Amino acid sequence: MPHEKLSALRKLMAERGINAYIITSADAHASEYTAPFWRGREWISGFTGSAGIMVIFPEEAGLWTDGRYFIQAEKELEGSGIKLFKHGEPNVQKYTEYLAKNLPASGKLGFDARTVTAADFLKIKEALQDKKISFAHNEDLLDEIWVNRPPMPEEKAFEHAPQFAGKSAKEKLADVRAIMKKKNIAAYLVTAPESTAWLANLRGRDIPCLPVVYAFSLITQDEAHIFIDPQKIESTLLPDFTLHDYNSLPSFLKNFKTEKIYYNPTNTNVQLTEAIPIKSELKPADDIIPLLKAVKTHAELANIKNAFIKEGVVLTKMLFWLHEKIKERPVTEGEIARVLQKTRKTQAHYICDSFTTICAYGSNAAQAHYNCGETGAVLHERGFLLIDTGGQYLDGTTDTTRTICLGEITDEMKRDFTLVLKGNIALSHAVFPSGTTGSALDILARQALWESGQNYRHGTGHGIGYCLSVHEGPHNISQTYNAVALAPGMLVSNEPAIYKENRYGIRTENILCVTEKKPGGTFLTFETLTHCPIDTRAISPELLTPTERGRLNDYHKRTYEVLSPHLTTHEREWLKQATHPI
Repeated sequence: MPHEKLSALRKLMAERGINAYIITSADAHASEYTAPFWRGREWISGFTGSAGIMVIFPEEAGLWTDGRYFIQAEKELEGSGIKLFKHGEPNVQKYTEYLAKNLPASGKLGFDARTVTAADFLKIKEALQDKKISFAHNEDLLDEIWVNRPPMPEEKAFEHAPQFAGKSAKEKLADVRAIMKKKNIAAYLVTAPESTAWLANLRGRDIPCLPVVYAFSLITQDEAHIFIDPQKIESTLLPDFTLHDYNSLPSFLKNFKTEKIYYNPTNTNVQLTEAIPIKSELKPADDIIPLLKAVKTHAELANIKNAFIKEGVVLTKMLFWLHEKIKERPVTEGEIARVLQKTRKTQAHYICDSFTTICAYGSNAAQAHYNCGETGAVLHERGFLLIDTGGQYLDGTTDTTRTICLGEITDEMKRDFTLVLKGNIALSHAVFPSGTTGSALDILARQALWESGQNYRHGTGHGIGYCLSVHEGPHNISQTYNAVALAPGMLVSNEPAIYKENRYGIRTENILCVTEKKPGGTFLTFETLTHCPIDTRAISPELLTPTERGRLNDYHKRTYEVLSPHLTTHEREWLKQATHPI
């Protein structure tokens, strides 16, 4: 139980003179999703969301998470003695403010240096600068009390073959070095596993739903080093790199001769930055590889479009199955997730799902990142079912959300569904000048909701990787300002939503590709890559303008044309009806 684990941790804190201890959700690379070995915050608190940070004092403990997880966290922390802090809400303390208020002068703060980034450590030090705090940042106290802690992953890495990668590792190194030379960067430390995976055309199975291997890389004009578990890799896979043991990077950095080592402070941990003799931070918006891999090549886009056709087939087959099966017998949320995965496995070049499928019926969908587990709720022929799902294929990463009408719904539900759809359509057809950032477009997805006095607590769009992370930076579409401009070849999701606690949730998500409106690139627009029907039974047509109705009908016409050749006769007949013009 959480209180027993906290008691064991506090005993160690007292023995070492530590006044407060931080537990993050991160691995040594600040990955969004992590291998089980790194899920200490989940193990000690019982909160299973992907984002959150804990602060433990001798007498109290707090957990901070964002709006995607407020409802879930309240349920999972109940009875744990851990206080929930709703990050971003008015009058809610930040964890750094909580530390500053409760740590005694000249006190000691502990944490595992591998799981705190340089950027977050700077914020912590700034918040505590008047207290003369010392830091015990090589204290992995969890490891001492975590019985049967999962081991580090051991599966072999594999090549992202040339027909999928598009460019060789040698060509990608040349691209990186050209930018380094232009920016006068002598040495570039790459700490995000996705960036090393992209650079080396390497994939792995270290992190569930993210086909990467835990690795770091260090690049100069003359050298290219990769730090990786040697048991996971054959040297012949990486002929352009010098290989080193994964754990040897801190000592290597201490002795590495160079003018400066540049790194991104948002995903480089304190253990590494403390080992660098002469260092210089890269602003996240200026990090080299994220910008390069965010702009997909023509070859990559051709592959990605094929992956979205396969994913559209998977979704359509599942929707047809559900349409038939729910008439015959009870269906559960968990069963739908399994049907999706089973169907994906029949598609060429499938690796794994791109995240744990969110299949949420009724009030469960009010939790933006609901997890149904093996069974979940039983569906009934009424209300809404929200499905957010995606796959990892060698030729692309997919992510789609649909809200499905299972039967009788209220006029309010129809209105809300249509408002979300209006936002999705508005953003999908945006035209904007070159150099525009995603934060400038976010209002398009929210305008109809705002006019009705409603909003949602998460961003509208995230970047999406290429057989990599389903949530990829550095660009996005959000109310929070992002300095990275949208550029042709970037992928971004479009997912406005409404959540009404204890009632229902609605989200409609397509993936968009930034394209030139006309040759020359003065103005940009989007191409929709997702092929999946939007449930017209849930629409209030009178709330759509003629232009919006025409755009929806055009989308459904394309969806049918693209998917129908890959379906059975009965599936095709169902899709024809599902995409009928309104």
